[in-house]
Amino acid sequence: MTTRTKIAGAVLGAVVAGALALVPLTDDGPAADGGGDGGGSLAAGPAEKEAVPSFTATDWVSYGDQVAVVRVTAEHELREPDEGADTDGAGTDGGTGEDYLARTVDLQVKERVWARSGAPALPSSVSFTADGWQVKDGARKELGSPDSSRLEVGHEYVVTLARFSGGVWSPLGSGGVLPYDHGRVGEGEFEGRTVTSEAYRSAWEARAVPGEEPPVASRTAGKPSSAVREVLRGARPDATAARYPGLDPVARYRKAAGGASEPAETFCSVAAPLAVSEDGRYTPEELAAVLTDLAAALAGRDAAPLRAYAASLTAGDGTAAAVDDTAREASVARIERECGTDVGELLPTDM
Repeated sequence: MTTRTKIAGAVLGAVVAGALALVPLTDDGPAADGGGDGGGSLAAGPAEKEAVPSFTATDWVSYGDQVAVVRVTAEHELREPDEGADTDGAGTDGGTGEDYLARTVDLQVKERVWARSGAPALPSSVSFTADGWQVKDGARKELGSPDSSRLEVGHEYVVTLARFSGGVWSPLGSGGVLPYDHGRVGEGEFEGRTVTSEAYRSAWEARAVPGEEPPVASRTAGKPSSAVREVLRGARPDATAARYPGLDPVARYRKAAGGASEPAETFCSVAAPLAVSEDGRYTPEELAAVLTDLAAALAGRDAAPLRAYAASLTAGDGTAAAVDDTAREASVARIERECGTDVGELLPTDM
């Protein structure tokens, strides 16, 4: 079994359980610069597809069951019983000295912040799979998800939790975990390092997409858990999701997305040829057709910028000045955020 296969398998397990998605092995450091400790050993890269959207208040009230302040009390290595072991105790990848070591974390619930009407009762403690470690040539490097906390021992977080199929409790997704040391959202561990709430807010503001609902993270940075509660009380769940309160979050999301089981994967597959590395060439009409397909792949989830940019390409006079730049920039940000794909300026090549 290759390292990449092992990681893909771990990601699939995390998605099924609702746990945080793992990321490919790279040497990139964390994106947020909080001037705090650590961070140098964290491997981060483009986020893998998650089963349920988890960044906005609409996501939280549509698919989450409980929101709580939690403290990570312990972490444990999660070894594959059929794998061999090297001198560090981790299985190796065909003798190359490289492997993935999974991790589970134990969380103590300190405060219940919000609950969906009719939601199952939240236990006083929960455990689930989280980002683990890369082990290469005897050295261990932490793996983390971009735009998310890694969940490290001794730190506190505001987490939106859901009970998935099989009765497994886990965070809704990577956007449903907010650092919460010292009673302030954004204070504590983020992307594997300690940040201030000011740095956390700045990191999210830099990721803002015009026309889209801002994430809970940016709306509550620097504030206490009561601010999260007020944001959620003012949010309205997706109408379709609200009609299926008895389904687990993944099944509820599939209903809301029109039955599409893997919308993010479809979206990124359509977007792949737009990558600057593909050296593709598109007329305005051809690019508009791809953008229209991307909007359809989102199944109604904030596709307006993509449609607006496509419309400006087909209605313009064939020059760059005629396109809707606001919609174009929002489309670029959406594709890069969803897929980690560099699409450059996303202009037709004959302009």
